[in-house]
Amino acid sequence: MVTLRGDIDRDAGAEVRQALLPSGEPAPFTVVDLSSVSFMDSAGVNALIQAHRATGSRDGWIRLAACSPAISRILAIIGVDGLIRSYPTVRDAIAG
Repeated sequence: MVTLRGDIDRDAGAEVRQALLPSGEPAPFTVVDLSSVSFMDSAGVNALIQAHRATGSRDGWIRLAACSPAISRILAIIGVDGLIRSYPTVRDAIAG
């Protein structure tokens, strides 16, 4: 479980990548709680995509939980919602 907070922008992108891919190796199954994320730009989106690809190559998954309407819209516009499943709550994401 990774909980992100605040603005996920260029300045925070490296930290997000490190949280999702510690030592370059992803956890096989990761739920990312986005309930406290107020903004996400391409750095955050790219970190999510990198984690998705890394977990998928190891037969794992990454799931998003509790996205705000603004974050959900960004993910939909870019097409990430078709790659990474999003759930209304952390509990739902864990249950899958």
